[in-house]
Amino acid sequence: MAMNAVIREKRKELGLTQEKVAEYLGVSAPAVNKWEKGITCPDVSLLPALARLLKTDLNTLLCFKEELTEQEIAGFCVEVAEAVRADGMSAGIRLVREKVQEYPACGPLIHRAAMVLDGAWFINGSCSEEREEYAEEILSLYERAAECGDEKVATGARFMLASKYMVRMEYEKSQKMLDLLPERNHMDKRQIQANLYIRQEKLDEAARLMEQTLITRLNELEGVLLSLAEIAVKEGRPEDATDIGERWKAVAEQMGLWNYNGLVIALQAALDREDEAQSVRMIKELLKAAVTPWEMNNSPLFRHIPVKGVPETYTKQIIPPILYEFENSSKYDFLQSNEEFRQLIEQYRK
Repeated sequence: MAMNAVIREKRKELGLTQEKVAEYLGVSAPAVNKWEKGITCPDVSLLPALARLLKTDLNTLLCFKEELTEQEIAGFCVEVAEAVRADGMSAGIRLVREKVQEYPACGPLIHRAAMVLDGAWFINGSCSEEREEYAEEILSLYERAAECGDEKVATGARFMLASKYMVRMEYEKSQKMLDLLPERNHMDKRQIQANLYIRQEKLDEAARLMEQTLITRLNELEGVLLSLAEIAVKEGRPEDATDIGERWKAVAEQMGLWNYNGLVIALQAALDREDEAQSVRMIKELLKAAVTPWEMNNSPLFRHIPVKGVPETYTKQIIPPILYEFENSSKYDFLQSNEEFRQLIEQYRK
């Protein structure tokens, strides 16, 4: 709540008129009226007396709060996501700029806002003419979060920065972030927490925690296998890269993951080899999978994870950035003259 609103509401709560406030403080009634309309602010010397008159404290009067609560941050992030959906990336970034300016040292806010914008950028901003400007804004938020005093927040931000710097070929910066990350502790408290929940008959909490842990581990496995496939290609073992891709596809199917996820490594292996026929086949499969919603809760492994939004909506949103990458990323250059590849792009653009 802005200071003008605080003055107005506190005055009304006490049954005071603007004239009375003016009389008690030795100012004019029009001056008080301007305070309440937000046109001007009280002189600094009047603030203590004004706070006492309105039976409040200076922190409340000045709308000062040291930190936002987790609930307030979560609510704000929902607001940002809705603004992006309704009015585009610029609207979400504008909201984040204003809130971060208000709470410039709130690490959790800055990090969560960066993640929300990052996800929105992939869906909504990566095809925009301002895509690089948006990417720089998001990167700067992660950089601020990485320097905050909250070590948990800083660690999460550094993890993201290590990947982003690597993509930008800023390898020294990437290594610096990696060096700051802690090694994983062999003792995973999530397993102990889940066991505690089970003992307490908090089965829904236990299941949700373990299901989320499973997804995290599967994402890590995908990353490991993707790297191994890339290494195999660079070492002149393309057949091994293909084999790794097929193994991951089988694992993804067995674990009930989205079909799209299961195809990523096989496609990357084909692209690394510049195998035109196999790349087009994998792209065809991947696009088909991309428009097929992942019914996560149908799997016995992911029954308790809440699904936000409508799966069909996400699949529609993900196609434009995929097509943009097909047409603009250098790793697809060798396919640009392939007729079937061009037809697939036009087919899914409709």
